[in-house]
Amino acid sequence: MDPLRDKLSGFGLDITHADGHEVEELRCALEAPAKEGPRIVILRTVKGHGVSFMEDRMEWHYLPMNSDQYRAALQEVDAA
Repeated sequence: MDPLRDKLSGFGLDITHADGHEVEELRCALEAPAKEGPRIVILRTVKGHGVSFMEDRMEWHYLPMNSDQYRAALQEVDAA
């Protein structure tokens, strides 16, 4: 049961879900033929995905990184 999907489908919208961290899945969701009417793509994401000390931590929406954290984040993202 997805309350957002349920609410939006009541307006007759074409609703698709995709993993927002998977480019190929996102591409497929955007390129799939639409049913009748407007389409909405709901992306499932995790804040700070791919950086261990940031992942799913609310404070990284507003905290700045220091130089060491920036370098560590780049290393983790490059390693993925």
